[in-house]
This record gives sequence, C-alpha cells and structure tokens, in this order.
Amino acid sequence: MVAVGGDSGTGKATLCAGLRAIFGEDRCTEVRLDGYFGLNRAQRYAVGITALDPRAHDFAAMDEGLRTLADGGAIDKPVYDHLLGSINGVETVEPREIVLVQGLFPLYTRVLRSLFDVSVWLEPDPDLKLAWTIHRDITERGYREDQVRAELERRKADYEKYIAPQAEYADIRAEFTARGVTFHKSSRLEPLDYHDFASTATRLRLVDDGPGPYPRSITEVDAGIDEQTARTIADAIWSRIGHRHASTRPAQLGTHSGTGGKQTSHTLALAQLLVARRIALVADHLSGAVAV
Repeated sequence: MVAVGGDSGTGKATLCAGLRAIFGEDRCTEVRLDGYFGLNRAQRYAVGITALDPRAHDFAAMDEGLRTLADGGAIDKPVYDHLLGSINGVETVEPREIVLVQGLFPLYTRVLRSLFDVSVWLEPDPDLKLAWTIHRDITERGYREDQVRAELERRKADYEKYIAPQAEYADIRAEFTARGVTFHKSSRLEPLDYHDFASTATRLRLVDDGPGPYPRSITEVDAGIDEQTARTIADAIWSRIGHRHASTRPAQLGTHSGTGGKQTSHTLALAQLLVARRIALVADHLSGAVAV
C-alpha cells in the first residue's frame, strides 16, 4: 500500500504514472481519493467550504474502501468528474500487488496512516505549484487562469490548516523547485545505498536526530543534471529495482505535460526511480527477501 499525497496540482498523478510504468500496469492499481467527496462542488459553495476542508470528504467510506483493498478485496469506488464537479459513476478497483493511493488526505487520520507501507508527500514550491495547477486546470478541466488563481487564494488557509501538516507523517517528502528536487527521508526507513545515485549533480546529508531507528537523510538532485549523468544513475537504480520487481524497463520516464505539450525531465525520471527503489526495498522487507 503506497500513499502519494499533496495539494492539488503537485504532480501526484505524474508520479503514479511513472511508478506504474516502472512496476508494470498489471502489477499496480491506482485509487484517486477525490472519489470520496461527500459534497459536490455546488454543495461546497453553498455551505462555504473548499475542497480542502475535511468536512467535504467521506472519511468513513475512504477508510472502509482502502482497508478492503489492503486486505485483498475488490471495491466499487465512486468516480469524481472534475468537469462536472460531482460524482459521475462507479468503478471497480481490483487489488493488485502494488496499490497506489493518491489524493489530498491519505495521511489525515491515524486509521489511514496505518494502512500504508510507504508514504510519499509532494511539495513543489509555490511558484511551481501555481504554474502546474494553472496549466492542468486550463488544459484538462476547462478553467480560465483568473478562476484558478482565485480558487487557489480561497483555498490557501485550508491548505495550511489541513493539507500541509500531513507531510510530517510521510516516509519521503519530495520538494520540487526550479533548482531540482530534494528528498527528505524519515527516520522510519533504512538508508539507501548512496552509490546508486552519487554524482556531482547529487548530494546526500545524514541528519541523525530523529526518534526512529535510522538517521534521517536529505538527498538532492539538480534540475540541470546532464543526460549522460542521469542515465548512469538511472541504470544503477534500475539494476536494483529490476532484479526482482520489474521485468521490462520503460522506454521513457520523467514525462509530464508542459506548456509546449509532452516534455521529459531527467530530474523527474530520477525522482520516479528513487521512489520506486524505496517501494522495492519495503516490498523486500515485507516478503522477507534479501535486498541487493
């Protein structure tokens, strides 16, 4: 069970797409928690709350559905239509080897947090998040830029109150900036073998002050990493993931939607691989396999 959490427009769907490509669509299932809205858009506006307010979500149904998947059962989950602003149909979600759960509130309650074996929190800096959200909402959801900006401003207080505090519960917190990506690993997880991604374009610091069994670590990958260095690092990480966890290496990772259409980022590709490497390590631990 893998949680991928963060504010709206922080790249959750993009990260999950990369993880599905790495591990294989036949081994992954994905759950989008926006299907557990308890109030539709019109109802939220009528009572004066935003989509980031917990009162707009049905946590009882969310808990029940995710627990059923964790126990190996299939669920029928509502599907939220962002164009309509309401639930529009039901989908059957089958349990698979890796269950990717993405949304605003995957780590909000103690019950939810207890379900996950790995949790990732995405935090692009405010300028990037604004740009990403504007691009997505205009191209995919039919909004105007002024509407997107107004809605983000309206949600700001709820983000700080309800969404951002969940980051402290994540095993991995990924901060994206124009300079690159910084991974903060909690003290709950064992350290990675740094040789997988050591280069002049990466940095690692150990911070041995956490309450858990392992030192916290901070890993940085530069946005300007060159293609050859990125490929060398990707080859090393893939050799460790692919040994037991993935049979076919994706032709392309790090793909995302930009103002010029589909784009590829070496930094994003490495971010996807590093998260996948962590999932593989946890899977080894759960199965009793010896990591290599």
